[in-house]
Amino acid sequence: MNIHDTLATTVQAITQFIQHYFPDVPAEVFRFGGAGLLAAIALVLLVIALRMLRSGGNNNHISKQTNVPRNLQQEGVVIDLLNSVSDDEVAVRCVVTSASSGKIKCEIIERLDVIKTKEGNELVCVFAPMRTKDGKINSFTTKLIESDKSGRKTDRIILAAPTIYGMTPRRKHTRKRVADQQFIRVKLWVDNPYSSDISFEDATPHIGVNSFATEGADQSANAVVNISNGGLGLSVQNRVIPETCAVGAPIAINLFMFNFKEKSFKPYWYSGEIRSMEEGRPGFTRVGIEFNGNGQTNEETGRVRWDKF
Repeated sequence: MNIHDTLATTVQAITQFIQHYFPDVPAEVFRFGGAGLLAAIALVLLVIALRMLRSGGNNNHISKQTNVPRNLQQEGVVIDLLNSVSDDEVAVRCVVTSASSGKIKCEIIERLDVIKTKEGNELVCVFAPMRTKDGKINSFTTKLIESDKSGRKTDRIILAAPTIYGMTPRRKHTRKRVADQQFIRVKLWVDNPYSSDISFEDATPHIGVNSFATEGADQSANAVVNISNGGLGLSVQNRVIPETCAVGAPIAINLFMFNFKEKSFKPYWYSGEIRSMEEGRPGFTRVGIEFNGNGQTNEETGRVRWDKF
């Protein structure tokens, strides 16, 4: 028997019951009343079914309290580990290898910087957005239990269970890691290009990056860590950093990027300032630079004309 027959039989039984106790009521009233009752029952069942379907759909969303780290592990999602709650610099990229109620073990797959967060302090982990019962998230705040330096394995870190989930805005300019240094060269002067008398076109740079440099090993040892439309990160030997190089100092920079179509290096001029100087690998400093203007070479004079963004 289908649901329509069941409803019809139920309504008929109710009608017969009422007719037995109210024989003077016209048959038309029972007929219209039965149809109305049947429609009302069908509407109630429809509402119940829709709520059940909606509830079933929500079950497909992730419960933040228990399932987010485990889901990241199962899906093999790459996590960006930021250096602190207030810092958007990515220290390392890792994947979750084990997730329990109290600990999250992660394996480091790429190093962009040293982990500056001390054990016991909070940091932020950012990943691809996912839906939960409470909405979309792409990050959580946690504490560093065991770092790659103090732990038993240099490629593993251990985090505490997440305390706060949220949507963390990603950086305005996507940074690209420079893996092959032969396709980029850098000349950098720690000076204000808008007021300096230096002829940057011919002057020796204060800091240089050139993997093919033949005049000394300084430039070939330095490297471009990452680059974006808004700036770049350099790894510079401590002994070649000038005394005037400090956070907030203005700079002029000449980038030579290899053009694969023309098979030659194309120059780009930028003005900017030093945004960060952090300890890098032994003997090197990680220098973060932000662009705030660009330069164009005047064909008649050969000098660079500078303009703010």
